[in-house]
Amino acid sequence: MALLVKGEITITKGFETWKNMVYQSKDKLEEYGISFLFAGTQMDDETKLHVVMKFDSMEALEKFRDDDELTERRREAGAVIESGIQTPISADFITNFPDAFVMN
Repeated sequence: MALLVKGEITITKGFETWKNMVYQSKDKLEEYGISFLFAGTQMDDETKLHVVMKFDSMEALEKFRDDDELTERRREAGAVIESGIQTPISADFITNFPDAFVMN
């Protein structure tokens, strides 16, 4: 069963640095069955990153959380790990209504 998680974290080196780290970590994300449905900074505070991530399972979320190498990559990209808040979303939701919006 897929699990959606809304996250917020402080970043200190800008969105481009963080985004490049995500692209460079594609191997880990695929290994754990993780994908980003959304990632972007707050309009009035570019240090506040908001994400919606899909995990294949709770075990995938736990592997992500417990991966020291990936955590270090995130730190090096400016993520303040201690500021992170992860909120699992209930299975009752809609997505892409009425149409998907994607901007890369």
